Amino acid sequence: MKRRNLFALETGVPPWGLLWVRSRRVGMDEMTFHIWYPQVRAPGQQPQAQLAMALCLKQVFAKDKTFRPRKRFEPGTQRFELYKKAQASLKSGLDLRSVVRLPPGENIDDWIAVHVVDFFNRINLIYGTMAERCSETSCPVMAGGPRYEYRWQDERQYRRPAKLSAPRYMALLMDWIEGLINDEEVFPTRVGVPFPKNFQQVCTKILTRLFRVFVHVYIHHFDSILSMGAEAHVNTCYKHFYYFIREFSLVDQRELEPLREMTERICH
Repeated sequence: MKRRNLFALETGVPPWGLLWVRSRRVGMDEMTFHIWYPQVRAPGQQPQAQLAMALCLKQVFAKDKTFRPRKRFEPGTQRFELYKKAQASLKSGLDLRSVVRLPPGENIDDWIAVHVVDFFNRINLIYGTMAERCSETSCPVMAGGPRYEYRWQDERQYRRPAKLSAPRYMALLMDWIEGLINDEEVFPTRVGVPFPKNFQQVCTKILTRLFRVFVHVYIHHFDSILSMGAEAHVNTCYKHFYYFIREFSLVDQRELEPLREMTERICH
């Protein structure tokens, strides 16, 4: 499979992320994603702050820290249309609770698949903007404040829960998710190939671990978010993510506890 680095950096449009669709064409097995600089401003936020955020994102791309080339599909495919439908709702200014609901007649697994990959890309971007401030020294443990500590476990290197630094945890997490969404047996991209029976359970695990990125970023790196003028963008991403996982009961309520008070304030 030929892979190409296809980053579309534009201004003037909302920052909605990775495009992932099921192809109707036999043999199509590429994926594309588009990333836009955030244009959402918090009340009183100056344009200079937006520019600073955009420049910070540009540095991330230039250093190639967080993104890997994806498969590409041509417009007109099934999930391309589903993705466009979701993005059109986001851009229309509709309430995010309404945006996340399954459109009539659509397959729930397709809807979840599109959003899982989209959230992966956007959260990866958020963490990437502050990766230099999350180091082995500053964050020797992957945690969410003094009460919550997250340990890593996988089927290869860490068969037992391991205490790792935040940057090490994040690197393993992003590699792990990327491996899953590129696995045709887990995220099939061809029409007629069914999702595995445990697909939603896999997505629950992915989204649960992605939520922990929000926990770490908000609790340990919120000053960085503010200094980059990215608070409105990160909050919007979080709200979209939160309403989606609640709509389909994809993350256990206990996992949401570290950000409960903040969630009550911003997710009315």
